[in-house]
Amino acid sequence: MADALAKYLSENGNVEGELLELLAFNEKMAELGRMAAGVVHELNTPLSVIVSATQMILREEDLSESVREMVERVNEEAHRLAEMTKGVLSFARRDWAGRAEADVNQVAGEVMTFLRFEARKRAILVIEDLDFRLPFIAADANRVKQVIINLVMNALQAMGEDGTLLLRTAQETESTVTVQVSDTGPGIPPAVQEQIFTPFFTTKDLGDGTGLGLFITRRLMEEIGGTIAVTSVVGEGTTFTLTFPVTE
Repeated sequence: MADALAKYLSENGNVEGELLELLAFNEKMAELGRMAAGVVHELNTPLSVIVSATQMILREEDLSESVREMVERVNEEAHRLAEMTKGVLSFARRDWAGRAEADVNQVAGEVMTFLRFEARKRAILVIEDLDFRLPFIAADANRVKQVIINLVMNALQAMGEDGTLLLRTAQETESTVTVQVSDTGPGIPPAVQEQIFTPFFTTKDLGDGTGLGLFITRRLMEEIGGTIAVTSVVGEGTTFTLTFPVTE
């Protein structure tokens, strides 16, 4: 028995070390789930207040058009955040909802409306190249929005100030639609590209990132039935490509 174990260890490397790493990872994920539950509980109450308050304001008849637009936007984003908090809990529980339909161009447009001020503040040029002949994709719109927001925010942060952000949609095949988020940032070295989807991996300064954004993004894409890929050239920029299944 001992000889067989020794042979197995010699052939399969440091199994004990790998098991310890796996246990440590599982403990981190369990703690993340507990933290998510607490954060969601704290967020849901103020979100409910915001939704109720905006609905009451919208019942007023003498609102100016600009104020009504702004309040409607706050109401819409509060609803989106509420859905995102449900998604966080679902992620922690591995309890994912079924597929739905989404207009990827509409979602992409909403994301850019939401983040355009951030881009302008950073003096970043935003180019939208959207194919409006696309079929609907088989995915929940709020999850698609979360994925695109994560990638666009990463791109803006990578560029810092000045640069160009390109958001492109296209029909790759009869059964798939792609969304590309490209930036002219510093690029990602090949060695780092291999790790960017690993949980808790980050190149940001301590306190500036959790290292979970791209990990969660990939998990969301996998649950949707899609994929995420990255191409990058150091000194030139990075492109993330999302591939979604279309509705049947």
